[in-house]
Amino acid sequence: MLLPSGILRSMDNQTPPLISSFIVRFVLEGQASPSSALHGTIRHIQSAEELNFNEWREALEFMHRFVHLDELQPPSAPQTPIT
Repeated sequence: MLLPSGILRSMDNQTPPLISSFIVRFVLEGQASPSSALHGTIRHIQSAEELNFNEWREALEFMHRFVHLDELQPPSAPQTPIT
């Protein structure tokens, strides 16, 4: 089946979506407590760039290099617990 030339032209004009995928690995040293040191590694899949981070802010800055959002913040805690 052949598509009409108008449909083919409109398909050519569409820009492919920009996709950024990340793998984040968290390492928790010692027993889990509020004062535990948290660090990890974040990897951008499309470019294979990787960053070791000691603060979540560093991971956010790394993601912001690839995803230009006004705010890259973790979601807020739900008002009611999920059961």
